[in-house]
Amino acid sequence: MIQYIDMHAVLQESISGVYADLVTRPTGRVVRERIERAIAGSSVGEITVARIDFTGVGCIDYSCADEIVAKLLRERLRVLLLSGLTDGHREAIEPVLAGHGLAVLLERPDGTLESLGARDSAEALFEDLIARRLATRTPGGDLHLTAA
Repeated sequence: MIQYIDMHAVLQESISGVYADLVTRPTGRVVRERIERAIAGSSVGEITVARIDFTGVGCIDYSCADEIVAKLLRERLRVLLLSGLTDGHREAIEPVLAGHGLAVLLERPDGTLESLGARDSAEALFEDLIARRLATRTPGGDLHLTAA
């Protein structure tokens, strides 16, 4: 199973007021801890794959990208699928991943997956999803999720 996380909703629950930006390390820590509790509270057992939807998130800075994305990958999750990313989100997340030798998968609007971050780590993610039958390659070579 893939755990779904609505980042905008988590941000709204974590920070008082109407706030749409993921900025500062303390904000990132609060949001990551809430995500970790959601993952730990899942009745499915150990979640190692999560889909985080960034739709509605205004911006993310490097410190939040490190505090949320990198720490989740290093400490909690094997595979992280990101959706709803803007170019600005990518610009903050990509250097953080590269600096740690990590990678995530991005889900495009058409359902295909692409990698972001370290190439070796990304290939391992693709193979892991295929081995767990959570994704399959199309005849054209694109990768698509088989389960939600």
